[in-house]
Amino acid sequence: MLNKFPFIKRGNSTKDKAQIGTMLVEISAKLRDQQTRLEEATRRLKDRDKELFDKVVRSHMESDLAKAAIYAEEISDIRKMLKIIYTASLAIEKVILKLETVQELQGLSLVLLPVIRILGGLKEQIRGIAPEVAVALDSITSSVNSIAVETGVLNERAVVPAVVDEQAKKIMEEAQRAAENKLKEALPALPHPPVESPRAKVAQRRFSEEDLLNYLSTTNGFVDVDYVSKTYGVEKEYVVTLLRVLAQKGVIALEE
Repeated sequence: MLNKFPFIKRGNSTKDKAQIGTMLVEISAKLRDQQTRLEEATRRLKDRDKELFDKVVRSHMESDLAKAAIYAEEISDIRKMLKIIYTASLAIEKVILKLETVQELQGLSLVLLPVIRILGGLKEQIRGIAPEVAVALDSITSSVNSIAVETGVLNERAVVPAVVDEQAKKIMEEAQRAAENKLKEALPALPHPPVESPRAKVAQRRFSEEDLLNYLSTTNGFVDVDYVSKTYGVEKEYVVTLLRVLAQKGVIALEE
Protein backbone atom coordinates (compact mmCIF):
# COMPACT_ATOMS: atom_id res chain seq x y z
CA MET A 1 0.00 0.00 0.00
CA LEU A 2 1.07 3.58 -0.51
CA ASN A 3 1.38 4.21 3.23
CA LYS A 4 4.45 1.95 3.18
CA PHE A 5 6.44 4.56 1.28
CA PRO A 6 8.74 6.63 3.55
CA PHE A 7 9.18 9.34 0.93
CA ILE A 8 5.56 10.48 1.10
CA LYS A 9 5.53 13.69 3.12
CA ARG A 10 4.98 13.28 6.85
CA GLY A 11 2.26 15.91 6.75
CA ASN A 12 0.09 13.92 4.41
CA SER A 13 -2.88 12.19 5.97
CA THR A 14 -3.96 8.62 5.34
CA LYS A 15 -6.72 10.06 3.21
CA ASP A 16 -4.15 11.93 1.09
CA LYS A 17 -2.25 8.72 0.45
CA ALA A 18 -5.44 6.93 -0.48
CA GLN A 19 -6.22 9.74 -2.90
CA ILE A 20 -2.84 9.28 -4.57
CA GLY A 21 -3.59 5.58 -5.01
CA THR A 22 -6.94 6.47 -6.56
CA MET A 23 -5.24 8.94 -8.92
CA LEU A 24 -2.85 6.24 -10.13
CA VAL A 25 -5.77 3.92 -10.85
CA GLU A 26 -7.53 6.70 -12.77
CA ILE A 27 -4.37 7.40 -14.78
CA SER A 28 -4.13 3.72 -15.74
CA ALA A 29 -7.77 3.78 -16.88
CA LYS A 30 -7.12 6.88 -19.01
CA LEU A 31 -4.11 5.19 -20.56
CA ARG A 32 -6.29 2.17 -21.43
CA ASP A 33 -8.66 4.57 -23.18
CA GLN A 34 -5.76 5.85 -25.29
CA GLN A 35 -4.82 2.29 -26.21
CA THR A 36 -8.39 1.81 -27.46
CA ARG A 37 -8.09 4.95 -29.59
CA LEU A 38 -4.80 3.70 -31.00
CA GLU A 39 -6.40 0.35 -31.83
CA GLU A 40 -9.11 2.17 -33.79
CA ALA A 41 -6.45 4.11 -35.72
CA THR A 42 -4.64 0.83 -36.36
CA ARG A 43 -7.76 -0.76 -37.85
CA ARG A 44 -8.26 2.19 -40.21
CA LEU A 45 -4.65 2.12 -41.37
CA LYS A 46 -4.66 -1.66 -41.84
CA ASP A 47 -7.81 -1.44 -43.96
CA ARG A 48 -6.15 1.20 -46.12
CA ASP A 49 -3.00 -0.92 -46.30
CA LYS A 50 -4.98 -3.93 -47.55
CA GLU A 51 -6.78 -1.81 -50.14
CA LEU A 52 -3.49 -0.46 -51.48
CA PHE A 53 -1.83 -3.89 -51.35
CA ASP A 54 -4.55 -5.27 -53.62
CA LYS A 55 -3.89 -2.41 -56.02
CA VAL A 56 -0.16 -3.16 -56.00
CA VAL A 57 -0.85 -6.80 -56.86
CA ARG A 58 -3.26 -5.89 -59.67
CA SER A 59 -0.79 -3.35 -61.05
CA HIS A 60 1.92 -6.00 -61.12
CA MET A 61 -0.40 -8.40 -62.91
CA GLU A 62 -1.14 -5.71 -65.48
CA SER A 63 2.59 -4.88 -65.73
CA ASP A 64 1.89 -1.29 -64.68
CA LEU A 65 4.98 -0.95 -62.52
CA ALA A 66 4.79 2.83 -62.29
CA LYS A 67 1.37 2.68 -60.65
CA ALA A 68 2.49 -0.21 -58.44
CA ALA A 69 5.41 1.91 -57.21
CA ILE A 70 3.07 4.77 -56.27
CA TYR A 71 0.83 2.45 -54.27
CA ALA A 72 3.85 0.77 -52.65
CA GLU A 73 5.23 4.13 -51.52
CA GLU A 74 1.93 4.98 -49.84
CA ILE A 75 1.92 1.57 -48.16
CA SER A 76 5.43 2.28 -46.87
CA ASP A 77 4.20 5.53 -45.30
CA ILE A 78 1.22 3.77 -43.73
CA ARG A 79 3.44 1.09 -42.23
CA LYS A 80 5.73 3.71 -40.73
CA MET A 81 2.68 5.18 -38.99
CA LEU A 82 1.56 1.73 -37.88
CA LYS A 83 4.98 1.08 -36.35
CA ILE A 84 4.72 4.32 -34.36
CA ILE A 85 1.22 3.40 -33.18
CA TYR A 86 2.25 -0.15 -32.23
CA THR A 87 5.27 1.24 -30.35
CA ALA A 88 3.09 3.75 -28.50
CA SER A 89 0.49 1.15 -27.53
CA LEU A 90 3.12 -1.32 -26.29
CA ALA A 91 4.95 1.40 -24.37
CA ILE A 92 1.68 2.52 -22.75
CA GLU A 93 1.08 -1.09 -21.69
CA LYS A 94 4.49 -1.13 -19.98
CA VAL A 95 3.70 2.20 -18.29
CA ILE A 96 0.44 0.78 -16.95
CA LEU A 97 2.30 -2.24 -15.57
CA LYS A 98 4.79 0.07 -13.83
CA LEU A 99 1.98 2.09 -12.28
CA GLU A 100 0.35 -1.09 -11.02
CA THR A 101 3.57 -2.04 -9.21
CA VAL A 102 3.56 1.15 -7.13
CA GLN A 103 1.59 -0.56 -4.38
CA GLU A 104 4.17 -3.32 -4.18
CA LEU A 105 7.54 -1.61 -4.72
CA GLN A 106 9.51 0.77 -2.59
CA GLY A 107 10.93 3.58 -4.68
CA LEU A 108 8.11 5.64 -6.16
CA SER A 109 10.62 7.85 -7.97
CA LEU A 110 11.83 4.87 -10.02
CA VAL A 111 8.26 4.38 -11.22
CA LEU A 112 6.92 7.89 -11.73
CA LEU A 113 10.00 9.52 -13.28
CA PRO A 114 10.46 6.99 -16.12
CA VAL A 115 6.69 7.16 -16.75
CA ILE A 116 6.92 10.94 -17.16
CA ARG A 117 9.84 10.55 -19.58
CA ILE A 118 8.06 7.88 -21.65
CA LEU A 119 4.72 9.67 -21.89
CA GLY A 120 6.42 12.92 -22.86
CA GLY A 121 8.26 11.18 -25.70
CA LEU A 122 5.19 9.30 -26.91
CA LYS A 123 3.17 12.52 -27.00
CA GLU A 124 5.55 14.02 -29.55
CA GLN A 125 5.79 10.85 -31.66
CA ILE A 126 2.05 10.36 -31.94
CA ARG A 127 1.03 13.99 -32.39
CA GLY A 128 0.91 13.93 -36.20
CA ILE A 129 -0.90 10.57 -36.40
CA ALA A 130 -3.40 10.67 -33.53
CA PRO A 131 -3.53 14.27 -32.22
CA GLU A 132 -6.37 13.52 -29.81
CA VAL A 133 -4.22 10.83 -28.16
CA ALA A 134 -1.30 13.28 -27.95
CA VAL A 135 -3.53 15.81 -26.16
CA ALA A 136 -4.72 13.13 -23.73
CA LEU A 137 -1.14 11.97 -23.04
CA ASP A 138 -0.16 15.57 -22.31
CA SER A 139 -2.94 15.79 -19.71
CA ILE A 140 -2.01 12.42 -18.22
CA THR A 141 1.65 13.46 -18.00
CA SER A 142 0.57 16.55 -16.05
CA SER A 143 -1.35 14.32 -13.63
CA VAL A 144 1.69 12.10 -13.07
CA ASN A 145 3.81 15.22 -12.53
CA SER A 146 1.34 16.40 -9.90
CA ILE A 147 1.62 13.12 -8.04
CA ALA A 148 5.42 13.32 -8.22
CA VAL A 149 5.32 16.81 -6.70
CA GLU A 150 2.80 15.87 -3.99
CA THR A 151 4.88 12.88 -2.91
CA GLY A 152 8.12 14.85 -2.91
CA VAL A 153 9.57 12.87 -5.83
CA LEU A 154 9.94 16.12 -7.76
CA ASN A 155 11.04 19.37 -6.19
CA GLU A 156 13.35 22.25 -6.94
CA ARG A 157 16.39 20.45 -5.53
CA ALA A 158 15.55 16.99 -6.90
CA VAL A 159 18.22 15.37 -9.06
CA VAL A 160 16.86 12.85 -11.54
CA PRO A 161 19.05 9.72 -11.30
CA ALA A 162 20.65 8.45 -14.54
CA VAL A 163 18.89 5.12 -14.05
CA VAL A 164 15.57 6.86 -14.81
CA ASP A 165 16.64 7.77 -18.34
CA GLU A 166 18.10 4.29 -18.78
CA GLN A 167 14.81 2.68 -17.76
CA ALA A 168 12.77 4.91 -20.08
CA LYS A 169 15.16 4.25 -22.97
CA LYS A 170 15.08 0.49 -22.35
CA ILE A 171 11.28 0.42 -22.28
CA MET A 172 11.03 2.38 -25.54
CA GLU A 173 13.60 0.16 -27.27
CA GLU A 174 11.73 -2.97 -26.18
CA ALA A 175 8.46 -1.50 -27.43
CA GLN A 176 10.01 -0.59 -30.80
CA ARG A 177 11.44 -4.10 -31.30
CA ALA A 178 8.10 -5.66 -30.38
CA ALA A 179 6.33 -3.25 -32.76
CA GLU A 180 8.60 -4.26 -35.65
CA ASN A 181 7.86 -7.95 -35.06
CA LYS A 182 4.14 -7.28 -34.73
CA LEU A 183 4.15 -5.34 -38.00
CA LYS A 184 5.88 -8.19 -39.85
CA GLU A 185 3.39 -10.71 -38.49
CA ALA A 186 0.32 -8.58 -39.21
CA LEU A 187 1.02 -7.44 -42.77
CA PRO A 188 2.29 -9.25 -45.89
CA ALA A 189 5.52 -8.23 -47.58
CA LEU A 190 5.13 -6.22 -50.75
CA PRO A 191 5.67 -8.18 -53.99
CA HIS A 192 8.74 -7.23 -55.99
CA PRO A 193 8.41 -6.89 -59.77
CA PRO A 194 10.54 -9.47 -61.66
CA VAL A 195 12.89 -8.45 -64.43
CA GLU A 196 11.25 -9.93 -67.51
CA SER A 197 11.16 -9.75 -71.26
CA PRO A 198 8.17 -8.48 -73.31
CA ARG A 199 7.47 -12.08 -74.34
CA ALA A 200 7.27 -13.14 -70.68
CA LYS A 201 4.84 -10.27 -69.97
CA VAL A 202 2.56 -11.49 -72.75
CA ALA A 203 2.68 -15.03 -71.39
CA GLN A 204 1.85 -13.83 -67.89
CA ARG A 205 -1.13 -11.85 -69.07
CA ARG A 206 -2.43 -15.02 -70.75
CA PHE A 207 -1.91 -17.17 -67.64
CA SER A 208 -4.85 -16.21 -65.45
CA GLU A 209 -6.27 -17.01 -62.04
CA GLU A 210 -8.61 -19.44 -63.74
CA ASP A 211 -5.67 -21.23 -65.36
CA LEU A 212 -3.99 -21.57 -61.98
CA LEU A 213 -7.18 -22.89 -60.38
CA ASN A 214 -7.54 -25.44 -63.17
CA TYR A 215 -3.99 -26.59 -62.52
CA LEU A 216 -4.66 -26.83 -58.77
CA SER A 217 -7.74 -28.96 -59.42
CA THR A 218 -5.50 -31.55 -61.09
CA THR A 219 -2.97 -31.66 -58.25
CA ASN A 220 -5.37 -31.84 -55.30
CA GLY A 221 -4.41 -28.34 -54.26
CA PHE A 222 -0.64 -28.82 -54.35
CA VAL A 223 1.33 -26.31 -56.40
CA ASP A 224 4.81 -26.78 -57.83
CA VAL A 225 5.86 -23.21 -58.62
CA ASP A 226 8.88 -24.34 -60.66
CA TYR A 227 6.73 -26.67 -62.74
CA VAL A 228 4.07 -24.02 -63.41
CA SER A 229 6.74 -21.46 -64.31
CA LYS A 230 8.41 -23.75 -66.85
CA THR A 231 5.25 -25.30 -68.27
CA TYR A 232 3.30 -22.09 -68.77
CA GLY A 233 6.27 -19.81 -69.50
CA VAL A 234 5.65 -17.42 -66.60
CA GLU A 235 7.89 -16.03 -63.87
CA LYS A 236 7.85 -17.74 -60.46
CA GLU A 237 7.12 -14.43 -58.76
CA TYR A 238 4.05 -14.02 -60.94
CA VAL A 239 2.77 -17.47 -59.91
CA VAL A 240 3.31 -16.60 -56.23
CA THR A 241 1.48 -13.29 -56.75
CA LEU A 242 -1.50 -15.09 -58.29
CA LEU A 243 -1.58 -17.49 -55.34
CA ARG A 244 -1.65 -14.58 -52.90
CA VAL A 245 -4.46 -12.91 -54.83
CA LEU A 246 -6.53 -16.10 -54.73
CA ALA A 247 -5.80 -16.48 -51.01
CA GLN A 248 -6.88 -12.90 -50.29
CA LYS A 249 -10.13 -13.56 -52.15
CA GLY A 250 -10.68 -16.61 -49.97
CA VAL A 251 -10.63 -18.98 -52.94
CA ILE A 252 -7.67 -20.95 -51.61
CA ALA A 253 -5.77 -21.23 -48.33
CA LEU A 254 -1.99 -21.00 -48.35
CA GLU A 255 0.13 -23.11 -46.04
CA GLU A 256 3.60 -21.88 -45.11
